[in-house]
Amino acid sequence: MKRNAMIPIAVVLLTFFVFSEPISAYIDPATTTYVIQIVSALIITLGVTIGVFFTRLRMSLINGYVRISAFLVRLISRKKRGEDARDQLFKAEQEKASADAKVIARPFKKRLQIALPVAASAAFTFLLFGPYELYMLNTDSFPFPFGQIAWLLLLFTVLVTAAVTGILLLLPGRAFESPVSVLFGILLAGYVQGNFLNRSLGQLTGDEIVWDTRGGEFLLNTLIWAFLIALPFLIRRFSLKAWASILKGVSALLILVQLVSMVALYEPSPPAEQEMVLTTSGMYELASENNIVVIVLDRLDNRYIESVLKKEPAFFDRLDGFTRFTNNVSLYSQTFPSVVNMFTGRMYDYGESKKQFMKDAWTTSDFIPGLREDGFGTSFYMEKGYTFANGEDLAEVADNLMPGEMRARPFEAIGQFLRLSALRSGPMGAKPFLWTTTETFSQLVKTDAAIPPYVTDDIRYYNQLKRQKLSTADRAKQFSYLHLRGPHAPYVMNEKAEKVSKDKTNSTIQTEGSFHILYEYLDQLKALGLYKDSTIVITGDHGSRKDDREPLDRAIVTGLFVKPAGSEGLPLAINRAPVSSDNLRPFVYEAAGLPHEALGLTYFEVPENSRGTRYLYHYLIASEGRSERLLTYEIKGDANIFANWTLTETETLD
Repeated sequence: MKRNAMIPIAVVLLTFFVFSEPISAYIDPATTTYVIQIVSALIITLGVTIGVFFTRLRMSLINGYVRISAFLVRLISRKKRGEDARDQLFKAEQEKASADAKVIARPFKKRLQIALPVAASAAFTFLLFGPYELYMLNTDSFPFPFGQIAWLLLLFTVLVTAAVTGILLLLPGRAFESPVSVLFGILLAGYVQGNFLNRSLGQLTGDEIVWDTRGGEFLLNTLIWAFLIALPFLIRRFSLKAWASILKGVSALLILVQLVSMVALYEPSPPAEQEMVLTTSGMYELASENNIVVIVLDRLDNRYIESVLKKEPAFFDRLDGFTRFTNNVSLYSQTFPSVVNMFTGRMYDYGESKKQFMKDAWTTSDFIPGLREDGFGTSFYMEKGYTFANGEDLAEVADNLMPGEMRARPFEAIGQFLRLSALRSGPMGAKPFLWTTTETFSQLVKTDAAIPPYVTDDIRYYNQLKRQKLSTADRAKQFSYLHLRGPHAPYVMNEKAEKVSKDKTNSTIQTEGSFHILYEYLDQLKALGLYKDSTIVITGDHGSRKDDREPLDRAIVTGLFVKPAGSEGLPLAINRAPVSSDNLRPFVYEAAGLPHEALGLTYFEVPENSRGTRYLYHYLIASEGRSERLLTYEIKGDANIFANWTLTETETLD
């Protein structure tokens, strides 16, 4: 019987291995430490198996000795043989019924020994380890340290464990077995789901997932969940003792292997003398003479612009004195490392540390320091994570950097982390109701700084712009970078920059809303009499890619509108020159009156008939059994024509 009890355990372990397929993301609900957990489980199981083997060996020797002794006693005493077989069978059945009755009755201590580990393992897995692992594997996506909410999560885990255990202990006999079996089945299914069945989730970029096309995946996932939840009941029918042993053993094993992962993931951060944050200081201020303003609308793509023009052909006519460059390419297809590259010129080697790259790029580049040496104030309004790693790295770059600790609003943060944990561990059928975005977490912070930190929130920016208005500061020269959400999903804004439900907006409407904000900005600039002499660049950090798991199947061309100083009272012009994000830095230096030749050509210096080669680096996340990859595309001619794109290299990233 004991040997047969190992069969369900083997089924469980086999299930773990069959579905072992990791992926990664923005905040990535599918990236897990499943390898560490499997190795830990094997080591622990091996240790237990060896212990059980020697225990059974010792018991076998003792049983052998007892049987031999009994045989000798019977032989010597010539004990009468042939006890009635029916009496023996009746006696055995009585003993079995008595044993089963004892098991079903399950005294308090026995129920506690089952209920506590199952409840503790479920609470630990979903309420503590889930949020912890998600945070540690996606630290760049969270603007606050995990320690700020860890104690509340731990307390909540303990309280839930106690409450669930108490409820289960109130139930006797079979009334106890069914709910504890369901809870264990959910624990098992959630663990398998979170570690091995989320291969197709992708990144939490805010993009809507077309769940309607995943009917087959939903069905298969539901069958897997049904099997895993039914498994404890099958084991219970097979053997009561095996059922109790497996529930206790597997629950304890899951806690142990996840504890090992927690230790492996833990990376203590060196304490900083003073944390620095990018604030909103000076966000609505301009210099009295020379203003250079670069505004990024995240994911501004030519397709969005053309979609707006198709709907309203005169929509962009309000861009007085601007030139639209229709053939502009970003060097990278994602915010990181695109923004860092735009303002430092540093190219990212995907084998190096992301944090170290950003630190080195910002602290060693002389592009922004060159502006400051010429008397420019420089301010950056962007969020930590995809544009910089630590505020201290911007000490020689941003005037709006101030001392202050980014703190989470604890209860709201816990709610979002538990939602994220449920998204990861829940069945596919529940995921549409749990879907969230990386940006949600940037809204959960506060700071003790005198001036609030900058958070990417276009509607909030617009409303504050209308209330506070632009004003002139006591300086002659100013360079400002403003990073807005723009047409990047999720779509939450209408054409008037008002918050609406997702069914009332889309990429086209949100693009209109983004420019509605910019038109308010430009109108206020004109009211101050600063419009003509200002240099303004409106662009995207990258275009709109279709997928982060497959090679491109269409061109991604970044939108670009440029107004040089002195340009006013002129209709929107069109320029088809093959430009790229590399032309931004020389253009800014030219606008500042600094030598720019060493940096390359400005936007307006690139001939429209140029056939120069441009490149785009497209990073693909690991998925469907494939490793992370970096695709290099070479573009010659009009980037809007995908036939002019050539995939020249595919590099597998370790």
